[in-house]
Amino acid sequence: MTPTRFPELSVSGSPTQMGQNIGEHFKNQIREVTELVLDRVNKGTQNRITWKQAEEAARDSFHRVEDFFPDIMDELKGTATASNVNLERLMVMNSRNVLSLAKDGCTSIMVSDQASDSGNGFAGQNWDNDPAMAPFSAVITRKGTGKTAFTSWLQPGIVAYMGFNSAGVGVCMNALNGPTDSKGLPWYFLVRCILESESSEHAIKQISSAPRALTANAAMITTAGPLNLEITPDSVESLQAGNNGMLVHTNHCVHPSLASNNELYASRIYGQSFARKARAQVLLDKQAIDGKVSINDAQALLADHENFPTSICRHPNDDRETGWQRSVISIIVEPSLHQMHISNGNPCENPYETYQMK
Repeated sequence: MTPTRFPELSVSGSPTQMGQNIGEHFKNQIREVTELVLDRVNKGTQNRITWKQAEEAARDSFHRVEDFFPDIMDELKGTATASNVNLERLMVMNSRNVLSLAKDGCTSIMVSDQASDSGNGFAGQNWDNDPAMAPFSAVITRKGTGKTAFTSWLQPGIVAYMGFNSAGVGVCMNALNGPTDSKGLPWYFLVRCILESESSEHAIKQISSAPRALTANAAMITTAGPLNLEITPDSVESLQAGNNGMLVHTNHCVHPSLASNNELYASRIYGQSFARKARAQVLLDKQAIDGKVSINDAQALLADHENFPTSICRHPNDDRETGWQRSVISIIVEPSLHQMHISNGNPCENPYETYQMK
């Protein structure tokens, strides 16, 4: 029987100390997932990448990361040493979405304090991606010296993924159609910026000042409410919630200045993104009419099967490019309560477990 709860670890101290603790604790998982990651990058794509090409691309990222985020690179070096895995392999894992334009999808929702029945704002999403990653995943809390503490679901060896921090900022994310820049920083390092930020303003400043490798979306909940950032190599555009205090985002650009990407990069739009966004908005609006939106309402929305096989809750199907993917997890972050809820597998079939920052 598959366990419903992911392994947990809390680390603290210097970047090197945190990296060493992660590498030692998850040594076996890191070795296995770094061997698997390139095969999964190549799955469903026509232009396969060799390990030599992947590691060369990863080395190109070293200096950019060291220039902008030397502390994060020190953590990765500590993880590499403790797990006895080459640093290049860890960088391949942290650069995996730069290496391939394979279609990934997610549906994200953001609900303000005022729209939430508990008075605590939240953000949530399904991670429609590779089910092979689930056995190698964990929930890790990092309490770096002089840094904002944060808790994230991820594969150990990755510097950050969906999660929340101690300053009341939570982040979910969506693959997004748009340009790439090989000279920019991989996406996960920008997510780390968000999760180590003291506020949404601090996060925007950090991201705007760093070179960015690809177009992607950060669906955030903050102490000021929902905030969505459509991030490209050339710009960082903000979307704010309307009067109802709610936002929905999927896998296409919404900001007017980026809407042209939806035609220019139409082949990268995943799984009826427009239909999923409309469906999620209808469900949220309906729940809001009946009162305020609860965590249970959000969970029901994320388990919705309308428009299968490209529904909000995604299951394997016979699509040649993406049919092997599914909603690997469903996650809802409540940063003001320092907790998040995660299903290990499709939310229609698996319970949510609650994880507290420890």
